[in-house]
Amino acid sequence: MREHLQLWLQIMLGGSRHAPRQLPREPETVELHIQGLAPVVQTWVDAGRQSFAEISKEDVLAALAALPAGTSQRHFAENGLKSLFKILKGRRLVFTNPMRGIDLTRVATNLPLPLDPAVIRAELDSPNPAVALAVALVAFHGLTGKQVRELQLTDIVDGRLHLDRRDIPLAAPVRTRLAAWLDHRNRTWPATANPHLLINRRTAPRLVPSGPSFPWKESRIRPRALREDRIPHEIHATGGDVRRIYDLFGLSVEGATRYMKTVEHPDLRNEDQPGTRP
Repeated sequence: MREHLQLWLQIMLGGSRHAPRQLPREPETVELHIQGLAPVVQTWVDAGRQSFAEISKEDVLAALAALPAGTSQRHFAENGLKSLFKILKGRRLVFTNPMRGIDLTRVATNLPLPLDPAVIRAELDSPNPAVALAVALVAFHGLTGKQVRELQLTDIVDGRLHLDRRDIPLAAPVRTRLAAWLDHRNRTWPATANPHLLINRRTAPRLVPSGPSFPWKESRIRPRALREDRIPHEIHATGGDVRRIYDLFGLSVEGATRYMKTVEHPDLRNEDQPGTRP
């Protein structure tokens, strides 16, 4: 079991170039899988199991039944087991995948809560110019992580960002961090032909965008969490203008409605909003 877990961890963090191929996963994702796997695997070890090949579908169902339904603990365990047995089965280390046919339970959708402003300010002032720029683009203009890594130098002209047929004037803090990053980029890779705005030592000699973990692996926050923090902020600033949220963040009607619920959420009110106690 230990050897199989070590192999799983190695593939999850480093990926695999051999069939079945797999891209590396974010360390945060792997950590959540480990949190879910640890108590289940320990239960099997205490019961005398010595190999994952001994684990049946009934064993998995029994282990999951011992966890509270609808909780994050159950959710992490299900996803961790699914990932583990998928990799082991792909490398023929188990005869069957006991997770096959088991439906994953859904976790209740919670209202998005804001990040710590101090953390956002610290990342905006990161000594890493790539991190500072990426955080600024998401914080001020609501870009997704995918949009940030796919931006090209020609998408920004005279302080304006041209994205998805939109002409976006860059905020002053974004322009400041953009200038700092471009200076660093030109000094570090003066001969690069890569057209993308954000590059690193691996992509500078090529023409491809950087991976999804760059430059976020050097940051304490993730683009999705930061973007989700900005959406409620914009909703509160505009008093709940659905059309503006839809246009700025590209949300579906269902997604915009989910965030609109935060306007009246008691935990998210501030002193400037009606109905808040003095």
